[in-house]
Amino acid sequence: MNTRRMLSLALVCLVVPMLAHAADTAKPAAKAKPVSADKAKPAAAADKASPASDPKAAEKAMMDEMMKKAAPGPNHERLKKLEGTWNLTVRGYMDPSQPPSESKGTAVVTTIMDGRYSQEMVSGENMGMPFTGMGLTGYDNLAQKYVGSWVDNMGTGIMNSEGTYDASANVMNWTAHMIDAMTGKPTNYRMVTRFVDDNKHVFEMYAPGPDGKEMKMMEITYERKI
Repeated sequence: MNTRRMLSLALVCLVVPMLAHAADTAKPAAKAKPVSADKAKPAAAADKASPASDPKAAEKAMMDEMMKKAAPGPNHERLKKLEGTWNLTVRGYMDPSQPPSESKGTAVVTTIMDGRYSQEMVSGENMGMPFTGMGLTGYDNLAQKYVGSWVDNMGTGIMNSEGTYDASANVMNWTAHMIDAMTGKPTNYRMVTRFVDDNKHVFEMYAPGPDGKEMKMMEITYERKI
């Protein structure tokens, strides 16, 4: 479905109820008492000026409201600061009794959809095998929270997440869920992004360990290359 058709459909869904209300409002009462011509003129003028009796005015009002709610704001600007190419140091904590594994990678972050979303393309290796992943992050103005999704070549599921920003600590806290590949059960994850400065941030992921208690699963240090 092309963009014009999608926008038309959205307008139909939003505007039709208002137009129906406008049509009902514009109908004269069936048992209205006759009034003099002098008294009728002001009412007619008022109806003509009312947005509810003007379909085009109603459509414009709805479109203006849609664009206002869909406009990028300060929360999207925070994501835009992450644009660039990053060197990654990835540490995996599969066994708490053993030192973490370590690998290198690269992330390219771009802003898409006129500043509304941040797209991250990751390449590197995982357990000695080539690894590629893609993340999409945005701020939902209606839900008033950050939202994200992640896919990679090591699975077939999509991890969806929601987050909030703590300005006092310069930290973004996330919660996510997906089915665990080892247990086959839905699992909740906690993730934290700690911003050191504009050129460095650290991402951490936590999940239930073998004993059911939360443990650190992964840590990725991002250092700006470009």
